[in-house]
Formats: sequence, structure tokens, C-alpha cells
Amino acid sequence: MKELRLLIVEDNERDLRTFRNSVNRYKREKGRDINLVECQTFDEALKRLDNSFDGAVIDIKLTPQGTEGNQVVEKIIESFFRIPIAIFTGNQGSWDDNLSKQILLVGIFRKGANVHFGILDQFWDIYTTGLTRIMGGRGKIEENLSKVFLENLLPQLETWVSYGKKYFEDDPERTEKALLRYTLNHLFQLLEADDENCFPEEVYLYPPLLDTIITGSIVQEKASNQRFVILTPACDLVIRNSGDFKADRILLAEIEVQDDIVHDALADISRKRSKKNKLEAILNNNYQDYYHWLPETDFFNGGFLNFRKLKMLEKDDFEDQFEEPSIQISPFFMKDIVARFSTYYARQGQPDIDSKDFVDHYTQQQS
Repeated sequence: MKELRLLIVEDNERDLRTFRNSVNRYKREKGRDINLVECQTFDEALKRLDNSFDGAVIDIKLTPQGTEGNQVVEKIIESFFRIPIAIFTGNQGSWDDNLSKQILLVGIFRKGANVHFGILDQFWDIYTTGLTRIMGGRGKIEENLSKVFLENLLPQLETWVSYGKKYFEDDPERTEKALLRYTLNHLFQLLEADDENCFPEEVYLYPPLLDTIITGSIVQEKASNQRFVILTPACDLVIRNSGDFKADRILLAEIEVQDDIVHDALADISRKRSKKNKLEAILNNNYQDYYHWLPETDFFNGGFLNFRKLKMLEKDDFEDQFEEPSIQISPFFMKDIVARFSTYYARQGQPDIDSKDFVDHYTQQQS
């Protein structure tokens, strides 16, 4: 069993002992492995802090007069130790609320309250996602980064050094950004080799980290609240030196309501097994070649992208009629959408051939 590594920063021996006892009882009753690391002073906490922890419980007052716990949290932020934090204090006014938005705050708890098990449950629930191992450099990212470093980057180090020498004076970040793209491409390759089904949230980037539109941006029409996906080619939406992109028109495809499509598809089917098979076909994008399913999440209702319902707007009209992007379909999934869209409109078809004579001929041969 994996071990949750938890830091507690608490100067009061009685409070520390109480929390220690709670952890030991929690381990016995829940059968969960927790390694509790104890610090009783500000200096000791700074020495012990690193990215190996899956959570931290921090007392604000580490001396009778101070609010050193806030400084411990600041150190965690400055060091990019992305871990859940629970704050213990006898006076909530001593907590610097400006820090709340910069951390994963489990909560602010009053000393003496019977909340230890609830806090430990929250730490454990976050731990089971793997988030703290990934963000702490102890998970799959670190493992795969080491693989890319040893097998892909080091053998080409001389080439990258030559790029650094050539561009560093004029653009010191150019080679670093190129290396980052190169590394991410290799990480994507390793991830694509994984045949596990993805969770719906993996389809999207939310909220989008870019404030500009790109291929796959989900935007909402102001007048109707209808959502669309931008299908303008990526090369036309690259921001140029002028600060604008090449495209003068924006191509959008409408997202239809999921329940409506499913209801229509299942309307004439009575058998439960047949409905299940049909539903699987719909959600695996084997229903209609002009539909593409977008799964529902907590932040997005999902729906079906309809390649038959398109809009083409001039850039100024688009900016007037649509909100800024609210969600972005990740490039990993957008590739398939673009391929399906291109295939749908690349169909040429052919006249039907009268095959009756051939059918009759081969039927007679087999009888």
C-alpha cells in the first residue's frame, strides 16, 4: 500500500499529541498508511519542507505573539510545493486570507474542534487521485520526463547547445521554449501508447489558459446562449507579429443538446439490449458521420457537434456576437474532430451501380 506523507507544524505539545493520536487511530480504523512528520518551530518547518509531502497541517501561531504559520504557507507557495493545506488557529483573524487563492486550501479549522478525521479523509481523497504525486515530481510525469531526458534529449545535446549559443543573446527563451515543446511531444507519445479509456474531463482544457481563440475553442453566442466550436484551421489563428491572426473569417460548428439527439435516435427502439447497442454506437461516434459527441462534465453540459450546422463570420462580427472562449477542446481530442470534419466534407460519392445481375449470378452459383 502507498503511504500518505503528512506534515504538521504545531508548537503546542498537547495539540500535537492529540493530532498524533488521531492519526494513529485513523490508521487503525481505516487501514490507511499515513506517515506523520512533526515540526514544532518555524525554522524546523523550513528545514523539513520539500516536495515529498501529500499534505500539510499548519498552526498559525508558532510563538505566543507571532503568525509564523502564514510564513510557512508563503514558503510553500514560493517553493512551488503544490500540496493541500489545512490551517489550525484559535483566531481566524490571524490567517492571511490573501494566501487562500494561491494554495489548495482544505479549510481553516478552530483548535480544539473534533475535526481531525474529517481533515484526514479530505487529505486521503486528494491523495487517491495521484495529484500530489504528479505535482510533487513523484508520479508518472517525473518517470516519463526521466525517460525523455535520457533517451531523447541527451543524445542530441550538442544540437540543442548549438541552438542555445545561436539564439540566446537575441532571444534567451527561444531554445528553452523549443525544448519544452519537444519534450511535451515525447510525453504525448508515451501517453498515447496507453490504451486505457479517458475520463470526460480529459477532453477539455478548463478554464482555457489562453485568452485568444484557437481551433477547438468553445464559444457562446451572446443572443442565443448557443455554444459552438471553432473549426478555423490552426495555422490561420496563429498570432502574428502585428498582434493579430491571419484569418479574416471564423468557421464555427454548432453544439446540439445531447438529450435531444439521444432521444431521437432511440425513439423507435423498444428492446433494452437494442437501445444499449444503439447508445454505444452514438457515444462511440458510429451513429451519424456528421455528429461528434462531446461528453458532459461538471463545467460543461456536453452535446453533439453537428458538422451540418456551420457558421462563417467575419472577425469583427464574431467578436461582437460571441463571448470569449469558456472552454478549449484539448489538442489530443481535437485532432480526431478535425479529421472527421474533413472526411465528412471530402466525400464525393458515386452513382449507384445496378448490381442485380451480379447478385443473381453468384446466388445461383452458391445454390
